[in-house]
Amino acid sequence: QKWRPFCLRFEGVVEDFNYGTLLRLDCRKDYTEENSIFATRIQFFAIEIARNREGWNSIVYSSAKEPAAVDAAL
Repeated sequence: QKWRPFCLRFEGVVEDFNYGTLLRLDCRKDYTEENSIFATRIQFFAIEIARNREGWNSIVYSSAKEPAAVDAAL
């Protein structure tokens, strides 16, 4: 109910804004049954953008770069 007015602002602006997607509750962990919820696409975008701005996804970014750096060194 609280999200509905926010989501409807993107109707016609964001393609498939109300389609469902999985969202991680804790962005430091992988997608698991315990760590995932069902959300609309626009909710996913809003939460992930906020996490990026606050630096919460830097853990994911760093962990993805580490294996690439190890491979490059070999």
